Amino acid sequence: MEREKKVAVRKLKEMSNPSKQKGTRFERQVADYLNEHLPYPVDRSPLHGALDKGDISGVPDWALECKNVKNYSAGLAGYVREAEVEAVNLGVPFGAVVVSARGKGVEDSYVVVSLRQFVEQVR
Repeated sequence: MEREKKVAVRKLKEMSNPSKQKGTRFERQVADYLNEHLPYPVDRSPLHGALDKGDISGVPDWALECKNVKNYSAGLAGYVREAEVEAVNLGVPFGAVVVSARGKGVEDSYVVVSLRQFVEQVR
């Protein structure tokens, strides 16, 4: 019972946070877009606490971290590192960040990877 209460309080806090709502909405848009264009199902990932495995699950060999922020350039290096750590946590070779393109549709979002991971992917 106590655990259920903590989960309910956490969900209430998350939904009352406008930034969290914006991020959740973007994650849902990315998952929906990928589902429309890929031959396999993807979805938003459940929270994994300290061993985060990315925001989108189901893309083979990839951990995807979604960011819907005003100024992504200041945090881009950290976001890419975060995605690469999530790839390790998930047990997949690649991690990428899906960054919202301000004022545009989800289809115009940017997918960012390190040059190292790009070379590994296209080899």
